[in-house]
Amino acid sequence: MPDPSPTDLAHRLLAIISRALSSAALEDYGITASREQGEQILRELLSLSLFWAWSALDVGFSDKDRDRLWATLMDETRTAWSGELGLPPGDFDGYLDKFAKRRQLYENLTREGGTPATLAAETAGIMEAESAIEPDDRPKMLALLVDLVPADELGTAVEEVEGTD
Repeated sequence: MPDPSPTDLAHRLLAIISRALSSAALEDYGITASREQGEQILRELLSLSLFWAWSALDVGFSDKDRDRLWATLMDETRTAWSGELGLPPGDFDGYLDKFAKRRQLYENLTREGGTPATLAAETAGIMEAESAIEPDDRPKMLALLVDLVPADELGTAVEEVEGTD
């Protein structure tokens, strides 16, 4: 079986990530949000999910291959931004700047021994601080993040590609 292309892997990672990014998930966890809050929550869910994708790629590939795969994943994410993800067109470049800061925060937390649950708690706190969620919704958001952000599944998808070498 031939190795998957960077585009194939990016499609697979984005498909895994996008399953966690639905407004129905908010309702399922009892979180009500305005359209603007929903978009902000979606961006935070995307950031945490992309961080785990980055981490899997960072562990699984050389820097050169990781960077090539990451660029492809970002291209695929840009394409899905206003369509599949339903986020405002033209907002992607600003998002990338914010994501770079989030990734640094998450990297620092994981270096200090942070787990997926630790990062989920941090993300829920950020959403509360930025008024994306109400303080009463923080435990619900934490449960949603722990349940739906696919850290393990992203790692497995990358491991499967590594195994094809």
